[in-house]
Formats: sequence, structure tokens, C-alpha cells
Amino acid sequence: MLKNQARTLGLIAIAVSGVTIASCSKDEKPDKVYRSKEYTLKDKANALAGKVIAQETSDSTFRLTIHLNKSTKDTTYNFSIFKGNDHNVLDTVFAVGNIKSQTTGAAVQAKIDRIDSIVISETVKKKFTYDSLLKYDGFARVSFKHKADPANPVDSVVAIGGIGKNAQ
Repeated sequence: MLKNQARTLGLIAIAVSGVTIASCSKDEKPDKVYRSKEYTLKDKANALAGKVIAQETSDSTFRLTIHLNKSTKDTTYNFSIFKGNDHNVLDTVFAVGNIKSQTTGAAVQAKIDRIDSIVISETVKKKFTYDSLLKYDGFARVSFKHKADPANPVDSVVAIGGIGKNAQ
């Protein structure tokens, strides 16, 4: 009887492990990170406010994560990467995302995966790699729409910092 129970438990264990292994597909595994670069974001008082993390992945693409250290509840933050070093000219390269904070004081972040190109025009894409980013003339910015005047909301910059060759 004990022998039959052991055999039954062994068969159940094999079946469960087989289902577990079969349910893990390549898409669910995170890509291996080969290289990583971190850039700092600062607020208007020049204090550390967040960071941008660029990671080269095993599928010849890269990912960008923009992290804001503190947020205000119910505020929707816009995370973006822009071309150039003039913070007044906003030529968007990557719109990383809009994230609404759930808690005051909490960190929030947005991420974009599998970047392999940038859009030059409506019909033209250009290959863009991790190395391209390291040489790029750009900056990251986190902002939100300040609605003091609901008819004319204004972008309020929370954190900003150079990336690529603009990084200090």
C-alpha cells in the first residue's frame, strides 16, 4: 500500500512539473541584460528626483525605464525622451508613458521595451540601438499638466536630465 501511494505521488509530481515547464514560454522570460547605463534626473532645485535606466537586451533591442522618486496622489505624470539639449524645444523621440500616482510620496515609473528604431517622419523609421542612445543628443523629462486654468493647462516639469552625450 505504501508502495502504491509513493508511486501515485511520484506520478502526480511528474505531471505537475511537466505542466509547469510547458507553461513557461520564451515570451515570459525576461531578456538577458548585456549592458546598462543610468542617468540622473533633477528637480528645479537641482536635487536628485529620479533616474533613467537604459538596458541593452539579448534580442538586440533595448529598454528604457524612467523612475520618479516621489509623486503626488491622483497626478498623472508624463515620461518622455526628447531630442536636443534645449529644454524649451520638445521634439519627442520616445513617449515612454503616462502613469497616475496612487499615493502621495510614492515612487512611480514608466517603461518601454524592445526599442530598435526611432520614427523620423510619418513614413520613415531609422534603426536605433543601445549604442545609438549612448551617443544621442537628448534629455529625459517627467512632467504633469498643471490645471490652475482648466482652459489652458500648462506642463509642469517635475524632473529633467540629459541622456546620451548630454549627460553630465
